[in-house]
Amino acid sequence: MKKVLIFCGLVAAFLCLAQNANAQYVGPIHREGANLADQRGNILTDQEVLTLIGSDVYEKTYVGAQKQRKAGKALIWSGVGGMVGGAVLYGVGLSQISGEVNSNSSKDQIQASFEKHPGSAGMVLGGTLLMAAGAIALDAGIPLAIIGKKRLNWVADDYNARKGVAYQVGATPNGVGLALRF
Repeated sequence: MKKVLIFCGLVAAFLCLAQNANAQYVGPIHREGANLADQRGNILTDQEVLTLIGSDVYEKTYVGAQKQRKAGKALIWSGVGGMVGGAVLYGVGLSQISGEVNSNSSKDQIQASFEKHPGSAGMVLGGTLLMAAGAIALDAGIPLAIIGKKRLNWVADDYNARKGVAYQVGATPNGVGLALRF
């Protein structure tokens, strides 16, 4: 009887030690912003992501996708800011001459109004250029952000697909037993 208890104790000890090193990532990973997160919503560190997805995918896809998404977001917000600032500048420039010019004004009347208010022509031109620059930044940022997001989603989907179904005999959250992971 003593040998059976010792044997059962050793088996239980080995089962506990046989727990998978990545047991904290039992569930699938998903994208949160420009990062990957585990099933509980905890953002994974770069080292954890490298361990999970491998160095090849990490270097070729994950790092570039993060940079793409962040650059896209920065371009989108700077483009929106440029367009709003340009519209305000354009509106202020036009408001300075609006009382003197209407739709029936001749070219000479409009030019005389701009000469009377020299800063208004610069504001209208500056506002137009700022809105154009904002539109270009917005047009460049949207595809970058979308492509970066899709690449990050692909990394998470690739990891989840490779994970597949696995059996594990060892420690589970409720004790020692057989765990089926999929």
